[in-house]
Amino acid sequence: MTNAELLQMARDNLNRIAAAPAPADALRQVIEAHELVFALYPEQSAQGFDTYLIKGKPLVVGASDEDLAKRPTTAVPCSDLEEAMALERSFGDNRPGQH
Repeated sequence: MTNAELLQMARDNLNRIAAAPAPADALRQVIEAHELVFALYPEQSAQGFDTYLIKGKPLVVGASDEDLAKRPTTAVPCSDLEEAMALERSFGDNRPGQH
């Protein structure tokens, strides 16, 4: 997955979530429908953003690029790293009730 592909996914999801009658529910559905979810947030870099994996960390450990390419993956936009970490706490692998 390239950074350009993640950026396009984040843009598409932003449009989908913003257009939804219940944006919070739409965000939850996007995250729950994928095994790997990246947050993209603005950063002072050449590409203008950085990434943070909010869901799927156990799947990444020891996995090959080929294995990861087979996993349903998406990206969501965040305003900053703190928001990305909040999404991880709410929807990530270690949220309450997850094993």
